[in-house]
Amino acid sequence: MKKRIIFLLMLLFPCLMLSAWSGEMRQLRKGFACPPESAQARTWWHWINGNVTADGITADLEAMKRAGVSEAQIFNVDQGFPEGDAEYMSRKWLRLFRFAAEEAGRLGISLGFNNAAGWSATGGPWVTPEYGMQKVVWSETEVDGDSRGRAELPIPEKNLGYYRDIAVLAFPSPDGKARIGKLEVKTLSGQTFENGLLPDFSPVPSSSVVDRSRILDLTALMNEDGVLDYDFPQGKWTVLRIGHTPTGVENRPANRTGRGLECDKMSRKAADVYWDGGIRPILDCLGDLVGTVVTNCLIDSYEVGCGNWTPGFRKEFRRIAGYDCIPYLATLAGYYVGSGEESERFLWDFRNVIGRLMEENYFGYLAGRFRECGMLCSIEPYGGPFDCLDAGAAGDIPMGEF
Repeated sequence: MKKRIIFLLMLLFPCLMLSAWSGEMRQLRKGFACPPESAQARTWWHWINGNVTADGITADLEAMKRAGVSEAQIFNVDQGFPEGDAEYMSRKWLRLFRFAAEEAGRLGISLGFNNAAGWSATGGPWVTPEYGMQKVVWSETEVDGDSRGRAELPIPEKNLGYYRDIAVLAFPSPDGKARIGKLEVKTLSGQTFENGLLPDFSPVPSSSVVDRSRILDLTALMNEDGVLDYDFPQGKWTVLRIGHTPTGVENRPANRTGRGLECDKMSRKAADVYWDGGIRPILDCLGDLVGTVVTNCLIDSYEVGCGNWTPGFRKEFRRIAGYDCIPYLATLAGYYVGSGEESERFLWDFRNVIGRLMEENYFGYLAGRFRECGMLCSIEPYGGPFDCLDAGAAGDIPMGEF
C-alpha cells in the first residue's frame, strides 16, 4: 500500500509542478503586458539650452504616458544649441516647471529633477567665492637666521579675488631634496584622485625630513600686510604662508544662466547657500506638488575634481582623526614631516577626513533636506574623493550608469 501511494505521488508531483509553473507563466505574461507601476520605466528628460515650451512639455509627457514611462527626471543641460527664452531659474522657467508638474500629475507620471543645471554637480551663479570649493595654496620664503627676522610673505595663489590665511609655519630648511611624490593625488589638490590609495612606506632619506618638533607656528606674528616679525635662530629657515582659495570649478554642462561656482562640498553653510539659490525657488514654485508629483531629486555623477579645505577644517580634522593637522600642513607643499611613514599616514587621514566631510555635509545633508520636504534623494555615488558606498548610503535611491 505504501509503495502504491509513493508511486501515485511520483506521478502527481510533476503535474502539480507543471500546473504551478503554468500559473506563474500566466502571471509573468500578464505582468509584461501590463506591468505594475513599480516595474515601469523611468527616463531622463533633457531640457536643452532653455528651448522649452508648454506645448512641447505636454507633447513629451503624453508620449511618455503612451510608452509606459512612469517617471521623468528633468535635466537642464547645455548641448551647444542656441539659447531659448526659458532661461534657467527665470520666472518663465519656473512657471514651465510647475506646468510640467501639473501635466505630469494629470497623466499619472511622477517627476524628479537634477539638483543643478548640467549633470555635475552642485553649482550655480548664486554661489560666491567664499562658498565655492576651496583648495590649499602656499607661498614659500627662505630666511637666514642670525638677523632681525622681518620677512615679507607673498600671498599665495588667489582666485576670483578671494583668499584666506590658514597658518604660517617655519622650519629649518632640509638639506635633502626628496619630496613627496604624486602630491596632487595624495593631497586632493587638483582634478585627480585615486580611491583606495594606500600610504607609501618607501624609505626616505633623513636629510629630506622636517623634524616635527622644530616646526614653528608663527601665524600670530604675521600682520595683515603679510609681514612676519620674528628673530629666527641660526641657520636657513623655510617659511610657508598657507591659505585657501576657490578652485574655480563650475557645474557642467550647464546653460549660461545656470552655470556658476561649485559649492564647497565639506560645508553645510555652503550647501545652505546653494539650497537657497538653486533649490528653494523650485520648491516654492511647486508648492503642494512637492512630494506628490515631484517626488525626488537627483545628485548626479561627481565630475568636478577635488577641494581640500573648508572653514573649520582644523576642528573637524581633530574630531575625526583625533589630532591636530596644523603641524603636518607642510606635507601639502611636498615636505616630509617626522618621517616618510608619518607623512604618508597623515595624508591618508587627510584624504579620509575630506571624504567623511563630503559624505556628512554634502550627500547626507542634502538628502536630509530633501526628506524634510517630503521627497526622496537619488545619488550616483562615484567619481569623487570619497567612499562610494558611504556616499551612496546617504541617498534613498542609489544609481549607477552602464
